[in-house]
Amino acid sequence: MKKLLIPNVVLLVVSLGLLGLVGCKTNTTTSSQTSTVTPASDETFQNVTETTADFEITTEDGAFTQSGTTYTITSSGTYTLSGKLEGQILVDAEEATVELDLNGVSITNSTDSPIKIVAADKVEISAKKDTDNLITDARSVKTVDTDTLGEGAIYANCDLKLKGNGVLVVSSTYNNGIHTTKDLTIKNLSLKVTAVNNAIKGNDSITMESGTVVAISTAGDGVKTQNTDVSSKGNQRGTITLTDGALTVYAAGDALQAAYDYVQDGGVLSVYTGSYSSYTASSAQTTSYKGVKVGNELTINDGTLYIVAYDDGLHADYGTTLENGAKGKGNININGGSTTITVYSPAKSTMGGRMGPGGWGNQQSVSGADGIHADNTLTISGGTVNVDSAYEGLEATYVVISGGNTTVYATDDGVNAARKVGTPSITVSGGLLDVTVPSNGDTDGIDSNGTYVQTGGVVITKGPGSASGRMGGGACALDTDGGVSLRGGTLIIFGGMEDTPSASGMTKTICSSSTVSTGSHTVNVGSSSYTTTLSSSTSGCVVYSSEGTAKLK
Repeated sequence: MKKLLIPNVVLLVVSLGLLGLVGCKTNTTTSSQTSTVTPASDETFQNVTETTADFEITTEDGAFTQSGTTYTITSSGTYTLSGKLEGQILVDAEEATVELDLNGVSITNSTDSPIKIVAADKVEISAKKDTDNLITDARSVKTVDTDTLGEGAIYANCDLKLKGNGVLVVSSTYNNGIHTTKDLTIKNLSLKVTAVNNAIKGNDSITMESGTVVAISTAGDGVKTQNTDVSSKGNQRGTITLTDGALTVYAAGDALQAAYDYVQDGGVLSVYTGSYSSYTASSAQTTSYKGVKVGNELTINDGTLYIVAYDDGLHADYGTTLENGAKGKGNININGGSTTITVYSPAKSTMGGRMGPGGWGNQQSVSGADGIHADNTLTISGGTVNVDSAYEGLEATYVVISGGNTTVYATDDGVNAARKVGTPSITVSGGLLDVTVPSNGDTDGIDSNGTYVQTGGVVITKGPGSASGRMGGGACALDTDGGVSLRGGTLIIFGGMEDTPSASGMTKTICSSSTVSTGSHTVNVGSSSYTTTLSSSTSGCVVYSSEGTAKLK
């Protein structure tokens, strides 16, 4: 299908300053539809200039040939490129190790990839310090598959590493921006990639170790892996890893799509998808607009995520048939870091809310988006998670919370254990969870289609209903099909609850049987206090706690 570009605009990069939740004795939580993260102008790529000098390629330890404006590298070595070239750098050196040093170069090609690596063991492309380098694939948009042409402005059939302390700007009106069929590594580089399809694609893996990267896809996915088999060396393919640095992705489709896993150990990830990316072409025909989507497992150990997505913010598939012979696990694990998510929340995609890039008749098809969606198990053991806006905040078959500070605002269910791969359950043993949904309508603060079990931690849930029961329409602050078991911790309920809990060693306090107004409220429990904000008034407050008697201030 034919896809069109829209003009480039000035880049926006996120300046992050998340508000943490504090203390074990005095806890303040805030649920809001307004994120504390605001975008700021970035000047990294604003003053990039194209060289007008004559093109030159030099090497002291390699070999190359020239045919017209095509320079073919035929052996291992380091090659320095500078000046302006309307042609191609072709690497055809079987089993070779090649380094391309970009020293103020501009390469444009309108018939094939400007940099094309057809044979090599590995290639490193280094943008030298204090230089601007532009690689432009000026071909018309791809409409048919071909084995003879490169798939991107930089195309490699080997392991590829992009590095350096300079600036590299890559653009493609043909297909992908940067594409390797093997492993891709990015280190130190200031890199901007704009493409009509995938901005950055590494079939086997993508690892960002450091640097500043802005990836823009006007009609496809942002950063993507493809393979899920195991290499001859025993390495699992298909993982995207962010170790450090700042990665900002604007995508018409999914911002990050990992065929296998996504792992974040540090750095900053900022993404905008679908209608929320100002670069999305009006003709884009994608069907998924997720922030980070994986075919197996998603793990956040550290770092910062800021997600504005038209579809699910974080999403893990279960049961996908992988090339390694296994099935996708469908798990999401949040062990640390700071995550802020704002996603499309209306239940319907064609009436009200945002329409999609093409207006009426070209609506993006999504019926509300989940902040975090794991088909199988969602585990939160640490870090800060803020779901500022979502249709359903947290959704999984099994929701397990053992630590961290999590706040959720949703227009349907705040936390939902749905029947997808087994008997649903919500288990809380530690951490703090604060959930807000509208107090009128068919919404549940916490909804388990199985059981709710709490042995520790603090849970504050706000929703419809009253201290004496649920709302007439069936909605309430805590709703389960399999019952509620309380064995420790503190459960604060503003609104109604479907069932009387089985509570052992817990003190029940009806803090208020009348309407609790909109605004900030503090609940004192034993020697601890918990402050939360109600976005709308609720009918009553009940507290179950192993800390002792509660009081609403």
